Amino acid sequence: MKYFWKAAKFALHCQLPTPPKVSEQEISVKTDQFEIPAILYTPKGKSCGTILAVNGLAYMGNKDPRFAAVCKSAAAVGYTVISPLLVEVTQFRIRKETVEKIKDLILHISSNKEYCPDQKLSYIAPSFSGSMGLIAASDPEVGKKISSILTIGAYCDVQSTLDYVMTSDEGDEYGRMILLYNFVKYALKSDNQELEFALKACVLDGSFSRENLELPTVLENISEENKEIFFKLREDKSFREKIWKEIVANAGSQSSFLQELQVKDKLHLLDCHVSIVHGLGDNVVPAKEALILKENLPRKKSKLVLTPLISHGDVGISLGQIPAIYDLVQGFAFFFKNAKVKEKAA
Repeated sequence: MKYFWKAAKFALHCQLPTPPKVSEQEISVKTDQFEIPAILYTPKGKSCGTILAVNGLAYMGNKDPRFAAVCKSAAAVGYTVISPLLVEVTQFRIRKETVEKIKDLILHISSNKEYCPDQKLSYIAPSFSGSMGLIAASDPEVGKKISSILTIGAYCDVQSTLDYVMTSDEGDEYGRMILLYNFVKYALKSDNQELEFALKACVLDGSFSRENLELPTVLENISEENKEIFFKLREDKSFREKIWKEIVANAGSQSSFLQELQVKDKLHLLDCHVSIVHGLGDNVVPAKEALILKENLPRKKSKLVLTPLISHGDVGISLGQIPAIYDLVQGFAFFFKNAKVKEKAA
């Protein structure tokens, strides 16, 4: 019951218009491979455990106020939280190198007794960053340093997820433009920077709290041919499906991103507890991906919550449906219970 109330308080803090005030400090995490800026959120009193919190694809990165509220809320219920700035994530780039950075962060932070006295940490992340954390945790050296994982709107099968976003009538345009920005080069005979600029401007214009629109100006300064391709990618489903087939076919011959970013085939290697939270109305990563995740994880070490209360990768909730709130809080409680510092034997 202790962790249920901790999780309820966390969920409430995430919902409030003003996040709780906690101690926060800019730090730099240096590993053998990278030097990564981060924000350290420190709880009042003794820490219950350490959480690595990685934001989703957002141009404001770890300073996105929605994600910062999640970090502050976790610190307010007693956890030390480290939220890194992964530059490629703020640039909407989906790369396997991000998995390597997450691995390095987990290994370095867990070995730092100042940040992580227990020498094990937990992981929170939405969307693609949640899935990349699962991939990182499948590495045995990394996995043994992780106590608990909370994913929100993560995918399991990369191809079915990308197919949905690219070809489904219900797929989210924002997510679709991000995928095209990353992968359209596989369908082109040469690099097309004008088209990439237009796709990125479209993504930026759709970003949270973005006020000044870039796309109209970009479209005024590119060729008519590229402008036509852009609008066909955005509005012509049959053309987009044709391009997507070319992307998949051409990427497959170059160590396919579909293999590098696959989660499903690595889940049997995980040994930590995993809490899977997914919005039923998610139109970026369909809810069936959460079911596949659950099916491929040990029953006693995983908990699935499908909820109508959240959107893609979001933890904002409404107080309109009490049973759904109870289920969501149970999912958070499962994470926090297993994220706690283990008591030392006398």
